[in-house]
Amino acid sequence: MNQPPSPERAAEAAIAQVLAAERAAREAMASARLEAAHIGEQSRAQVRGLAERTQRRIRRLRTAFERRTDTEVAALRAQAAALVAPHEFGSDEAARVDEAVARLAAQLTGAAP
Repeated sequence: MNQPPSPERAAEAAIAQVLAAERAAREAMASARLEAAHIGEQSRAQVRGLAERTQRRIRRLRTAFERRTDTEVAALRAQAAALVAPHEFGSDEAARVDEAVARLAAQLTGAAP
């Protein structure tokens, strides 16, 4: 028959079991710290990547906006220059203006056109 272990052996076994559990807990904590650090670095890398992509998109949008704005401003300046430039009436245009003026004068004075 097997006899129960002596109290000294039982105490030693219990102490060894506690020490092994403490060692396993320390190893688990160290592993968890490493994993947390790795997850944190991955998260920071993802955020940096997102920030870089966002900055590139903003630069592309800004460049496109500036090009579009420059084109529109150039078109407006061309229109302004055309409006400021003197216009020579052709004979048809001069005759039409004369007729329009005569009709307006007749309407304003109540005379027959």
